[in-house]
Amino acid sequence: MPRRYVGDFVNDAMRRLAVVSCCALLAGACTGVRTGLEAPQVTLETVRVVKIAEGKAEVSLNLKLTNRSDVELAIDAVEFDVALDGRSTVNGRSVHVDPLPAGGEAKVELSGRVDLAAVATALMSVGSQLPVAYSLSGTIRLKNGAALPFSRKGEIPVTRFDRALGSRP
Repeated sequence: MPRRYVGDFVNDAMRRLAVVSCCALLAGACTGVRTGLEAPQVTLETVRVVKIAEGKAEVSLNLKLTNRSDVELAIDAVEFDVALDGRSTVNGRSVHVDPLPAGGEAKVELSGRVDLAAVATALMSVGSQLPVAYSLSGTIRLKNGAALPFSRKGEIPVTRFDRALGSRP
């Protein structure tokens, strides 16, 4: 049996330490990789009253979807519920949404019919020049079956309503 010197043991120990260190570094690098999908940020951009007839208002909503994930999202539908000034105003489901690119944005136009009483408070705010509080919640359904819930609150400046109702005297 060949003789081993102290230097050989040190070299072996250094090689093992180097291998273990590299493995730990690689394992640590893998933990920074996101594996789950993140729900897009959904913002209510505009609310427009398209038509009023027979005690109902036809409302058009524009949403902005911002994909914060590093993967494209193949969206099947956006299901939503909007409350204006604390009153449930409109809910519904989109018909078609294009794929949302990684780190990208998309605009989605949705519409629905609501009882005029549901938007009366919001319409009164237009005259008073106060922003209208809104809450938006729902689910983004992906084509692979995954459901990504979202929820957001904010205020819509009156100027966004003014465009829908025309100029005031």
